[in-house]
Amino acid sequence: MPIKYVRASVITAAALAGAATDAWAARVDYTVDVGVEDNDNVTYSAVDPIAQRYLRAGLGFAITENVSAWQMSLTGRAEYRDYRDDLFGSTVDGELAGRANWVALPERLFFTVEDSLAVQPVNVLAADAPGNRQQVNVFALGPTLLFNMPAAMQGRAELRYVNSDAEVTDEFNSQHVALALRAIRELSPTSRLSMNAQVQRVDFDNDVVARDYNRYDLFARYSRSLAHFELGADLGYSHIDYRRGESRSDPLLRLDAEWNPTPSSQFTAAVARQFSDTATDALRGVETAAPSGEPADTPAEVPGQVLTGDAVVNASPYEVRSADLGYAYTGPRLHFAISPYLLKRNYIDSDEFDQKGHGGRFDLEWTIRPQLTLGTYATHENLEYTVLEREDKTLRLGVLLRYRWTRHLGVNLQWERYKRESTEPGQDVEQNIVYLSLSYSNR
Repeated sequence: MPIKYVRASVITAAALAGAATDAWAARVDYTVDVGVEDNDNVTYSAVDPIAQRYLRAGLGFAITENVSAWQMSLTGRAEYRDYRDDLFGSTVDGELAGRANWVALPERLFFTVEDSLAVQPVNVLAADAPGNRQQVNVFALGPTLLFNMPAAMQGRAELRYVNSDAEVTDEFNSQHVALALRAIRELSPTSRLSMNAQVQRVDFDNDVVARDYNRYDLFARYSRSLAHFELGADLGYSHIDYRRGESRSDPLLRLDAEWNPTPSSQFTAAVARQFSDTATDALRGVETAAPSGEPADTPAEVPGQVLTGDAVVNASPYEVRSADLGYAYTGPRLHFAISPYLLKRNYIDSDEFDQKGHGGRFDLEWTIRPQLTLGTYATHENLEYTVLEREDKTLRLGVLLRYRWTRHLGVNLQWERYKRESTEPGQDVEQNIVYLSLSYSNR
């Protein structure tokens, strides 16, 4: 078994072990689906597309648990496709996102394990064909120590070991050791201020194509939490020091806000200017369980599809500037969400993939009657590679009709259209997919 799957399975085993220690207190949700998919351009070819009908099956799951000594949130999905005519070998794609937290000493010491397994492109400039996909795994573990400080402040020390592994892109493979020290002061029952110092040492397996570096972050964070409003702001400075004598510094700025004017509505906003990298972004996207043991507001959602990401899988850190907005409404029969964004990335080691873009996502789900649900979604992105002088416009539209025969058994019909227009010759692509499946859910 490839080592990336071994690392990914560690958190799964830990989650199941934790569930077993408390009389199976964990909540386990899963969905199994099997059906036939019709694809009119299975190779994402700009000319002479190849249509194919093949078997597709999937298993999605979500495991959550929150008890005094153990908190855990784990979601994942695996998908199997059996292509015909030996065009491609049968494929299995998977994704996993999870965090497990063990409280060794209450309010003093706990240990955390995190894992992110995702499908990413081998070449981000090429279309998402089966031969242009790879599994990328980022695994982290380490302790967190809480301690008291003078002036009514609380101290927090975090040590993490991070291992990054890509199935194809070897230059991404690395080991990180990160240390963070935080001093936190409660200003009021609803607000707090903290000073944060972080150090990270990054060592790549292949020093020929990747450069080892150290990263230092120093910033202050202010947060305020009210009944219907939450605000967080980070302000500081970051420094990247390559061990071959080169360095780079930049301001660090992050702002995030959430407003819930009604129980059904939510507005979100986030602005950032910071250094990041592909491994850090992967762990940032992991849905986490609350470290202090508070139960989650709602159970984790079972993933319904494995999507190929759009990350540039390489060794280079980058400066990112981003702005995200979001609105969501969830009623008894209707769910609606929209989330536009702006993004700019400048890579430090190589400017080939420097990019700026904008886009957004739209989701709508309507329960027509208790057994029948209609859903639709759309994503749009306009991405410009500034150095390559290339611009890609992508659009993805989908419609899902789901009918429940019984509480657990249902039939699903999904249609999806993908279209990319590019200034690069030969990169315009269109694809339509129809998936008819039978599904079983335990809840």
